[in-house]
Amino acid sequence: MKIKIKTNLWSGIIMGALSLILLIIMPYQVRVPAYDSGAPSPRIIPGMCLVLMLFFSVVLIIQSLVFKKERIVEFDWQKEKPAILLIALLCIYVALMLLVGFIPASAITFIIILYFCGERKPFIYIFTIAAAVGIYFLFKFVFTVSLPAGLFF
Repeated sequence: MKIKIKTNLWSGIIMGALSLILLIIMPYQVRVPAYDSGAPSPRIIPGMCLVLMLFFSVVLIIQSLVFKKERIVEFDWQKEKPAILLIALLCIYVALMLLVGFIPASAITFIIILYFCGERKPFIYIFTIAAAVGIYFLFKFVFTVSLPAGLFF
């Protein structure tokens, strides 16, 4: 199944909607200091970036609809399916890490990814699990940064 995508139009719509959403929620996320020290507000730089992003999104939409300048890309599901599945696996990895912890999530997800990519040597699977355990203890005891331990620990 092939889908034709107008890149200017869709990137303008998506980035414009994202910048509008972020402009709306920014006052609730970035607080202004309670006292006036004369320093610029912490909202200035992100606000300017979001306004510029919204402006250029509108420019892309106008360029697509009014001036008919468009680059059309064909999206072939059969070619893109492995990359989309890999991205989905990494999203599941993040959710799984919060639920069961870093070590089990890393072991489960990266073993699935290795199998998906065609790796069948058992040493690589053992090395992956050992690397996950090693990275966990490296962060915990050397860097003193705690990685998610999960609900069970």
